[in-house]
Amino acid sequence: MSCLEDLPNNIDPNYECASELLATGPISALLILVIGVPLIGIAKRQLRKLFDKTDFDEGLENFMFRIAGVAMWAIVILTAASELGINVAGIVAALGIFGLAVAFAAQDTMENVIAGIFIIIDRPFREGERILLPKKLGGIYSSWGDVIEIGLRTTHVRSTDGVLLTIPNKLLTKDAVANFSHSELRVRIRLGLTATWDNVTKAEEIVNEIANNHPEISQKPKPPGVVLRDFGDQEVIMEIRYYVDNARKMRSSKSSFVTEILRKFEEHKVTLAFPVRVNMNSDVDLEELGF
Repeated sequence: MSCLEDLPNNIDPNYECASELLATGPISALLILVIGVPLIGIAKRQLRKLFDKTDFDEGLENFMFRIAGVAMWAIVILTAASELGINVAGIVAALGIFGLAVAFAAQDTMENVIAGIFIIIDRPFREGERILLPKKLGGIYSSWGDVIEIGLRTTHVRSTDGVLLTIPNKLLTKDAVANFSHSELRVRIRLGLTATWDNVTKAEEIVNEIANNHPEISQKPKPPGVVLRDFGDQEVIMEIRYYVDNARKMRSSKSSFVTEILRKFEEHKVTLAFPVRVNMNSDVDLEELGF
């Protein structure tokens, strides 16, 4: 005879009766909730401590923390529902179909989230670094910019024009993104120059002197140098190569370098090579042009 037949008027407080009482669906479900909810809190605190000891990206940590929390709540609630005689398998199947439908409906969002996870794990760039976006992304607002925030769906980049660009993550994983703030923090600049044949030696001397005394040009990992790359029709094609210790100095160093080169060339009467176009129908003295 079951000790539960006379409830709630009479109950025999013994082990068999307690076991039988705990085996009932409502009591078992309530017990699972009473024990499971505090365990979820403990598990989440331990998981947060584990994340604090690792070198994961903060955005990825928060994403994994939320997924783990939802999974633990789902396990506790579904287990309690099973004790109440509810068809848990049917619920799980329905949730799976619903999730699949949502995934198809939000396919673009899911692609961006997955791409965001790849960016966070692979770390092609980090917050605060200067990058060069593909041309189709920067557009009229400049493709150069500093990474402000890397989210799961979008990445925020502050362009050099001061515009905040919100870029879907999937676009950043489908094309090459140049990172100019790499570990060495030094970037090489190439500057083209053409000089007439009789000015090459003096031009090279002036350029080397300016480069070795320029405040924004680094002497490491290699000192600046001039390379004579090729011959033109009436000129020598030169290439100036130098390093800067910060990507943000690329444009400013090139501007000041060119300005100083032009000033020194004018001071020392060094002329740059330039094309000459002659209209033979005009009254032009070819001897004045060196022909």
